[in-house]
Amino acid sequence: MKWIREHRFISAVIAILLIAFIILGVTVKLGGASGAGILNKVYMTIEKPISSLGTSIRKNVSGIFSYRELIKENEELRDENDRLKNEVSQLTFSAKELQQLQELSKALNYDFIGGEKDLVTAKVISLDGTNWTNSFTIDKGIESGIMDDDIVLVGQGLAGRVSETGDGWSKIVPIIDETSRISFYVEGTGNMLGIIEGSEDGTLTGFMLDSNAEISEGDRIITSGIGRYPAGILLGRITRAGYDSNKQLMELAVKPEVDFAAIDKVSVIIK
Repeated sequence: MKWIREHRFISAVIAILLIAFIILGVTVKLGGASGAGILNKVYMTIEKPISSLGTSIRKNVSGIFSYRELIKENEELRDENDRLKNEVSQLTFSAKELQQLQELSKALNYDFIGGEKDLVTAKVISLDGTNWTNSFTIDKGIESGIMDDDIVLVGQGLAGRVSETGDGWSKIVPIIDETSRISFYVEGTGNMLGIIEGSEDGTLTGFMLDSNAEISEGDRIITSGIGRYPAGILLGRITRAGYDSNKQLMELAVKPEVDFAAIDKVSVIIK
């Protein structure tokens, strides 16, 4: 009995075969058409469950192989998805670099640049303080013709000036440094002059020399050419403007054109 319980499928097949042989013997004894009819009925009775069992086995085996194929296809699709994500990331990076280079190339339209030989592109390699209000270092120096007080741009915006330089490096003081003071014009006017300066929190604030100057949020300001910076370089946009009756000045706040938190490459105008 124990063997039968452990081998139920084989036991069932043997039992079916024994029943078939018994019925076959009875059929032979009975003879004739009636015996053949009985045998045919018995055959149909036995064949149906065996056929159903075979069909079930085939479906299960087919399902197993289909499941394995689905797993394989899923893994292939996952690998393809990862590859495409990597390609998109690389293309995005390349597009960002291309945009930066295109912005840098626009700087060549300034009158004080004689040609491509006067423009050196460099990569930011370190911050010299805890944030962008302090100086930062680039990977080009005297070997590229860079000198102290050379002008530094990011795109069309003024980033700062070179404060020190050496072989393979230069330190840049950004315009948002608290020691920075720059004269400007409101773009498109040519006569509305003002002064902006940096601060510890990295913002640009200033005032108009004419307290009656009509300025508004969104106005762009550019260097005036008075001082160390040539005229016409974009500084940023006015974000706030208002008259201070105590100081009797038209004060303003400016958002720099340069996003100092995201600087990667700069353009240095060499003399």
